[in-house]
Amino acid sequence: MTEKYEDANTIMSELESQLALATLIRRGEYAATISIISGDILKSALAAGVPYLMAEEMARDFWKAEMLADTVAGLLRNAEFEEDETE
Repeated sequence: MTEKYEDANTIMSELESQLALATLIRRGEYAATISIISGDILKSALAAGVPYLMAEEMARDFWKAEMLADTVAGLLRNAEFEEDETE
């Protein structure tokens, strides 16, 4: 009987590892996309005549807001997942 539990634990551990890797890859892709958009914001603002420091701040604010939102969303998902595990 304990062999079945060990097999189940192994499967769960592997699934958790795969999920963590998939999440890391997704967040990396998201960060890369946000950096491209931030660059576009900087270029567009400069093309519109916005002073460089202000355009840079606009791009930085967008980056921070989006990355913070993604981080908070990830933390909330993890908290919900951990809550489900305890029930």
